[in-house]
Amino acid sequence: MIGVVLVDDHVVVRSGFAQLLSLETDIQVQGQYSSAAEAWPMLSRQPVDVAVLDVAMPDENGLSLLKRLRARRPGFRAIILSIYDTPAFVQSALDAGASGYLTKSCGPEELVQAVRSVGMGGHYLCADALRALRGGAQPAKVLEVLTPREREIFDLLVKGESVKAIAAQLDLSHKTVHVHRANVLGKLQCATTIELVHFALENQLLTGHG
Repeated sequence: MIGVVLVDDHVVVRSGFAQLLSLETDIQVQGQYSSAAEAWPMLSRQPVDVAVLDVAMPDENGLSLLKRLRARRPGFRAIILSIYDTPAFVQSALDAGASGYLTKSCGPEELVQAVRSVGMGGHYLCADALRALRGGAQPAKVLEVLTPREREIFDLLVKGESVKAIAAQLDLSHKTVHVHRANVLGKLQCATTIELVHFALENQLLTGHG
């Protein structure tokens, strides 16, 4: 079960998220707060798998709150929620330690997907944020949205390995590799493996792990 805490000063948004997440059998909303000051006592002391933090709050913004929480609890995992999708803003969230980033124009299914990905130890950037980063100065940061296994698949795909070869090398079924490949393409906004290779070449992502 993935425990989630919601911090957003807009009660309609917050309650809507809570209702949406409560429909999922593997997600439990552990708390809802309207400000950083309200949320701090719980988030700084109680175990939480994922916190969804709004950036714009009246007392303290979500990035500042996240920095304080990670100073207290280095492994703290959070998804930043914002109306902004500029490269600088997305990058600042990642630099603050965010494991996920959603813009308020994202669909409800993305919230659920983001909570699952972050709750299971991965990263998640919505399409708007991903496009912003891809246009920014540090494309290697884009790969942080991939899980460790997806990163392995990415590295092998861009080196020209086939699905069959990857399956044999990683001791996975062909179907599992196809699923990971689809996830990699989707997260990196690429339609084909060829496009993925071009993306890697353009951004010098073929050597090491950046």
